[in-house]
Amino acid sequence: MLLCRFTPVNPYVASRFPLLAVASAALSCVLIRPGQLSAQPDGLEEGVERLARRAAALPHERRLSLVWAVHAPLSPQRTELLRTAFLAQLEALQVRFVQGEAAPALRVSIEQTPAALVLVASVPGEGASTVAIEEVPRAEVGGEDESGQEVRLEKELIWQQAGRLLSAAAPRNSADGEKRLLLLSEEALLVYRGGPGGWKLEKAKPLPGPKQPPRSARGLLVLAEEQPEQAVVLLPGRRCEANLVDESAMVCGPAAADFPAGRLMALPGCGRQTWWLKSDAKDWTSEDRLLLRAAAGKEAVPAAQMDVAGPVLSIGSAGSPAAAAVTLRNLATGNYEVYRVALACTN
Repeated sequence: MLLCRFTPVNPYVASRFPLLAVASAALSCVLIRPGQLSAQPDGLEEGVERLARRAAALPHERRLSLVWAVHAPLSPQRTELLRTAFLAQLEALQVRFVQGEAAPALRVSIEQTPAALVLVASVPGEGASTVAIEEVPRAEVGGEDESGQEVRLEKELIWQQAGRLLSAAAPRNSADGEKRLLLLSEEALLVYRGGPGGWKLEKAKPLPGPKQPPRSARGLLVLAEEQPEQAVVLLPGRRCEANLVDESAMVCGPAAADFPAGRLMALPGCGRQTWWLKSDAKDWTSEDRLLLRAAAGKEAVPAAQMDVAGPVLSIGSAGSPAAAAVTLRNLATGNYEVYRVALACTN
């Protein structure tokens, strides 16, 4: 497409010098490629660079590590581009980052609100941290270019407590539409009814001995779609079965310890049919990430990811193929938390 700026010429002069008139008009034309007229600068990248400049202007330590958390539907590729732009801007301002050694953490998060993406940088200083904030209206956030980004992850906190949890699961709603939540502690399987605004303990089924060592206690709740009133508890070297309806005791027997590393998920009508959700699982003392990959084939780059505030302990059923119950320990509060993590279409 040609976009030309037209300037009237004297018809007499043009008639005498037609080649000159045509040449002058041609020099005022600019070649426009399809889609160029609607192209807009990426307001999110500009916001990240502004945040970096503001963070650099705050009092800070000489050497820092970077903790980067995104709680918005951005592709891994775009997330990495934004992180790289942030680092480049700070390093240009003589802020130095280190890896593999202990250093105060500069924490950056990208949060989503209905109207904007909010960028927050918490900068550690001598004795206290200071905060820089930037908001980017959603209208200024460029669209995703990754055609493979068909789904995103969304999370909802449904339970938290100070006492230790090993696993959690959320069966399908009962016949009367009431929600249920199963919690596995070191001592018992707990069955709750209600909802996040008011869970009520319905029954507790103690775990038969022997009791696990506290520091290495591990367990996983497993639900079968065809048997919604039954639950299986996997423990090191044991497999226990529980009836969720009556007051019968749990029945356990020896079994090989085989803990699934993640959970298969599906959201029909939203791209690929089957996904594999697992945690990054670095160690028990650092923040973690949930990674979503296509079940068929091991792609190097996850289709979606979500940062969480502590190590993931288990990923269980949440009553739907498109959801999972994720149990973790929040390193900031020390509490054990359960989230409902669900698939959602990006469009």
